[in-house]
Amino acid sequence: MGIITFVLKKILKDRFYKLQLHTKTLSLASKHSDLPVYTRLLASFVTLYILSPIDLIPDFIPIIGTLDDIILIPLALILVIKMIPEPIMNECRHKAECELSDKKSSCSAS
Repeated sequence: MGIITFVLKKILKDRFYKLQLHTKTLSLASKHSDLPVYTRLLASFVTLYILSPIDLIPDFIPIIGTLDDIILIPLALILVIKMIPEPIMNECRHKAECELSDKKSSCSAS
């Protein structure tokens, strides 16, 4: 059981980091002045929805309540990421990685 628990923890930790990275990236992109207003507003809305404890469909509704978290959040992330131009997305992702990592000294030099 020990190895299975270790692998599952590693997978969950990686997925949680990716969600943190995407959320931080969208938060930074929503403040980027080169994006159109509607893209910035949508990025802000998706970021707030991910961070908010309030769901579109409450989680206490047996299956449907969890499905909105499993389906709506990834679809919203994909939509907004496709709307943001690649250079801006790369810049915001780099800033987000720097803010989430412990190696802030190496990020501030670049």
